[in-house]
Amino acid sequence: MDANVTSGAPYSEPSGVLATTTGVLGLLLGASNLVGAVMLLNAFRGAPSKYDNSLTIFATLGALLLAAALIYGAILLLRRDETGRYMLIVASGLMIVIALAALACALTGYGSSYGIHWFQEGRRSSDAVKSTFGLVGSLTALVHQDWLAGLTAMITPLLTFLTAASGYTARWIAAPPARRPIQLLDDTAY
Repeated sequence: MDANVTSGAPYSEPSGVLATTTGVLGLLLGASNLVGAVMLLNAFRGAPSKYDNSLTIFATLGALLLAAALIYGAILLLRRDETGRYMLIVASGLMIVIALAALACALTGYGSSYGIHWFQEGRRSSDAVKSTFGLVGSLTALVHQDWLAGLTAMITPLLTFLTAASGYTARWIAAPPARRPIQLLDDTAY
């Protein structure tokens, strides 16, 4: 037997640490989508005429759906269910695509001719902070055409995607959980 298993010291596999990190990143990304949706709803409730109605509705529903998928996927992943891993890959991949679109629009100078009413454009640093609030943050970077916000919006989804798609995470899910023997009494005391 392994020395760590018999000594009672906690035993962890490198792939288990990566999978746990993936689950935590998925939970954080889901929570950031919830915060973004609440932030948008509060701003819309305060001044509905300042915001585009349809974009607000779709951004809020999308953020809530992404939050549900990411949180549920992270819980399933931590329970060693392969479905959770795939949910995290798809949801974070979708967020990466939206952040890439925001970054591409900012770098090419593409602007919508529709005159979308959205959050007031602030300093570059405040838009970069807002971009961490999930889908709502990515859409803010897209509307404001801010390359730093688009780049910032991509960090957590990219980390989540890469760790969920990792072969180590897949192996951790496929392997049975390590079982430690139960020690009721310490044999060396007698």
